Amino acid sequence: MDSKHEKQYIFNMNLARIMGLYQILTPTSTKICGYNIYHTVIVVFGSFMLAISMLFPIGLLYLRNDIIALMYYMGCISNFVLSSYKMGNILYYSKDIWKCIDVTSFYFISYKHYDRNVFKKWQTRSIRVTYLYIVIALFAFFCWIFSPCVMNKSIITIRNIDGSYSKYRMNIFNIYLIASHETYNTYFYIFYIIEIIVSVCYVYFTIIFDVLMLLICFAISYQLETISNTIESFGYEKCTQNNISNGNSMQLEKKCDIIYNDLITILADHQNVIKKLKDFYNMFRLVTLTQIFIASSSHVFIWSIAAMSTDGGDNADSILSFKLFIVLPLINFQLFMTCSLFGTINEKKDSIIFALYSSNWTNMDLKTKKIILFGLIINNANQLKMKFTNTKIVNLEMFSHTMRFCYSIFSMLINYNNKNKMN
Repeated sequence: MDSKHEKQYIFNMNLARIMGLYQILTPTSTKICGYNIYHTVIVVFGSFMLAISMLFPIGLLYLRNDIIALMYYMGCISNFVLSSYKMGNILYYSKDIWKCIDVTSFYFISYKHYDRNVFKKWQTRSIRVTYLYIVIALFAFFCWIFSPCVMNKSIITIRNIDGSYSKYRMNIFNIYLIASHETYNTYFYIFYIIEIIVSVCYVYFTIIFDVLMLLICFAISYQLETISNTIESFGYEKCTQNNISNGNSMQLEKKCDIIYNDLITILADHQNVIKKLKDFYNMFRLVTLTQIFIASSSHVFIWSIAAMSTDGGDNADSILSFKLFIVLPLINFQLFMTCSLFGTINEKKDSIIFALYSSNWTNMDLKTKKIILFGLIINNANQLKMKFTNTKIVNLEMFSHTMRFCYSIFSMLINYNNKNKMN
């Protein structure tokens, strides 16, 4: 990835440099003791966030009687640990990701007659979606970090394991840091600064990983669509075997050789893209599946907390529900884009089979037909997909199932609360 030719990539290179994504991945970044300086800083802050996150399970021991607080803490633990895992995955595979990101280049595929208008479409789409995601994430971030200033008189009441109640001032996350509510309220601003650092790390780690994943998914989708469109129209504009038999055999046979060589080049490009896809899945599969699971769980937690806060009880629960609903668009966007893009990659990858069959193969010479048949066999045997299980594929159907499940949980809890009120 060469920053001097940024218009040749499916990504806004200026944004990558502003975010630090380019500096994290490039081997030419400033080093300290042989280590990338950006990696060192990230490891320090990531370790701090992870250490703070490890205090959450201690808080769970005191919150077993408070279902809403328990679900909220479980959601915080899972998301904070996941963000650290995301960033750690990028640092661990930084050299491999740098090589894999070549697939975002305009010139990654070598055939000269591809329709390059497709590139502009995917480049524009990638930049718009990336900016939209960053705006949603930053909006949620600023709402959360400034919420204690706006709601500085709000108090969260938590029921302890011994049956007593503790009253804490409303903070960003209200992380349990082994401090009594008197200590927490007295040194509120110290805890506020700690939680700001944690929130900055969480948002930054999350954005970096998700933007990188979007970048590579958009690039692979573009490359596969370009190759598929070219193969689908292949052989209709040039010489065919029937034309050879009608005369000018010398010239026409030479053109058929060109068709054969072009087809070899296109199929080689396709295999290179598939190789990058395999590398991408090897590096991102486990993190992506974990993110889908935790995003789905967080969705369930948010709707469950909202349903249990509708009984008109503690005002703090309503404030917490409001803050969680601000995060909901971000979680929905993560879940939707992940399922949508991997589903698109599956469709584009499988479309090569139909494209090969749709080409003008019936009028080509024998050796070209053999290559097309070979391509059909190879791609039909290639079942590379992002899957949870052998039957559950990551696509939009999975997203719709998650939304329906969350709605059913919300409706069930609402009905349960209404029955309790009537009794």
